[in-house]
Amino acid sequence: MNNFTVDILTPSAIIAKDIPAEALLVPTERGQINILKDHTHIITKLSTGMMSVFGGADDPDRFFSITTGICKVLDNKIMVLANVAEEAGEVSKERAEKALANSESKLKSSDGLSDTQIEKYRRKAERAKLRIQLSEFVRNRNI
Repeated sequence: MNNFTVDILTPSAIIAKDIPAEALLVPTERGQINILKDHTHIITKLSTGMMSVFGGADDPDRFFSITTGICKVLDNKIMVLANVAEEAGEVSKERAEKALANSESKLKSSDGLSDTQIEKYRRKAERAKLRIQLSEFVRNRNI
């Protein structure tokens, strides 16, 4: 039996709407939190990481890569507002590997890059590593 629903939104798209869930693991700046039915109302900052939505016996488990943002829990309705998000099945490992190589190349030759640009490429590399891990996770679980 599902206990709450989850929406995942980015500035450019609705990634998922009204996903039924019994439990949710969310990557936050203070560590991963587990959200269950009747969780206290919170708004928390997200960090880059994998978010797991456990559907229970009635619905499949779903996994997403999340890159910063916020998560709001209110009355058994979870809203994730992420800067970038992607469902596990949509991840292209080859594209992520190219993005990682490009970011690492830019960081190695960081002469002339501003602090903002360096941070940008670090975040891109972090996101690419997460996407590679997520694609391997999906392959191992046959999702």
